[in-house]
Amino acid sequence: MKILVAYDGSEAAGHALTRAGEIALHGHEVTVISVVPLQASGPRSAGPIISGDVEEHGRELQDAVAKLKGSGVEAETIEAVGHPAESIVDEAERGGFNLIVVGHRGHHGVARFLLGSTALRVVTHAHCDVLVVR
Repeated sequence: MKILVAYDGSEAAGHALTRAGEIALHGHEVTVISVVPLQASGPRSAGPIISGDVEEHGRELQDAVAKLKGSGVEAETIEAVGHPAESIVDEAERGGFNLIVVGHRGHHGVARFLLGSTALRVVTHAHCDVLVVR
């Protein structure tokens, strides 16, 4: 089984990472994805702008991989830029993943009210099973 774990450094994402690691101990492949969100363009902007810290997301990915490795699980990483839910679903389909693991809540509090929950959007649009971890 191929498992894709959405990770943004939040407490809920940490729970999702732990659960994915537990599942992976049974011989499954794990990839951790971190998505740097885009913000809608302003009136003078030529297009969407990155609203997150790319370097911070890279560090979060490396921390996630280190946590998994400490549990005996090797993991790959994917760094993406875009709408978090769309990016997670697209990568899951493109990579042929069988399971997406997401936290119940993440860092994107205000955006959640405007765009809807990332977990809910992933559940709604994913082609594969989704495990939402509390």
